[in-house]
Amino acid sequence: MRKDGNPYIALHLRYEKDMLSFTGCAHNLTSNEAEELQQMRYDVNHWKEKDIDGEEKRRQGGCPMTPRETALLLKALGFPSTTNIYIVAGETYGNGSMKALYDEFENIFTHSTLATEEELETFENYQNRLAALDYIVALESDVFVYTYDGNMAKAVQGHRRFEGFRKTINPDRQNLVKLIDNLDQGQISWKKFVSKVKRLHADRQGAPYPRESGDFPKLEENFYANPLPGCICERHRSLNMHES
Repeated sequence: MRKDGNPYIALHLRYEKDMLSFTGCAHNLTSNEAEELQQMRYDVNHWKEKDIDGEEKRRQGGCPMTPRETALLLKALGFPSTTNIYIVAGETYGNGSMKALYDEFENIFTHSTLATEEELETFENYQNRLAALDYIVALESDVFVYTYDGNMAKAVQGHRRFEGFRKTINPDRQNLVKLIDNLDQGQISWKKFVSKVKRLHADRQGAPYPRESGDFPKLEENFYANPLPGCICERHRSLNMHES
């Protein structure tokens, strides 16, 4: 990914069939695709929520970002079209759903495009191994962008904090989709959109802040996503004691 010394983004794009079905999100998909997702949700017994208003959930920031929304975010934040992007995820869902991202960014890669069939043979039928491979590439990236909260996203962002608060962009999905809808409806110009997106994400790029507490453990910010204070402080104290 760093051929010729170029940096790269690791993009955790959770626009996968199971995630879209579970969350009830079908924005920009066809009616047939939306019905397929709904049927899958009803067929999975341990998914308790069945009737979901996907558009309302999107407005609340509860949906994985679409490839188009992701492309608009990256472009507005100033990433050039030549940026190397590694997709940290499985197969994206929807006919032509990736076109908007490919139209804006020409250098998009996955483990399947970078490794040979022979190299991937040892990972065949072992999804956890492929996930581990993606995890390492995401951890070592110059910028990590995740489009939906999940175990992988939490683990990578927390690990990157532990490794020195490497740049990690956490999109404000709720406000971002409002801006995108305003842009699509002609209510704001591209210049205004860019300005608002940059301002919105100025403090959402992995800078240190203490983990947010809650009245109950379930309401506390995820420890694996933000191990400060705790692990990071202990690590620094241990290093200082060793150096002295």
